Amino acid sequence: MLGLSFVNEMENMQREMEQLFRGFGFNPTYEPQQQQNEFKISDTDKSFVVEALLPGLNIDKLDIAVLGRNLTITGEFAAPELPEGAHYHRQERSTGPFSQNLHLSADLDNEKIVAEYKQGILHIELPKAASARPKQITINPS
Repeated sequence: MLGLSFVNEMENMQREMEQLFRGFGFNPTYEPQQQQNEFKISDTDKSFVVEALLPGLNIDKLDIAVLGRNLTITGEFAAPELPEGAHYHRQERSTGPFSQNLHLSADLDNEKIVAEYKQGILHIELPKAASARPKQITINPS
C-alpha cells in the first residue's frame, strides 16, 4: 500500500512541475499518457450493466459496438473553448478521442442492448443470451 501511495505522490508532483513550467512558457518534455476511462461492470443473472463517468463527451461522436463477447466504446471528448489569451492552471478532464474494449464472460442478446447517456454518465445494459443465463432444473421424484 505504501508503494502505491508513493507512486501516486510522484505522479502528482510531476503534474505540478509540468504546470509550473507551462506557466513560465516552457513545454514540458514529459507528455502524460492518455487517461484511461474507468468503467464499472456489474453482472446479474440476466444481464451485464456497464457504467462510466464520461463528462464532456461529444455524444455525436460516441460509438458503441458489440461483436461476440467484446464491447467496444469509442468517442471523443469535446475540448472546451478558452477565451483568447487564457490558459489552464490545471487540466484533469480528458479531451480528444478515446477507445475502450471490454471483454464480457457470457454471450449477449444483441437485439436487446440499451444505452443511455445522461448527465455525464454512460449506462449500457447488455442482456445475456438465453443460453448464457442460469436455468433452474426441477428434479422429478422417482
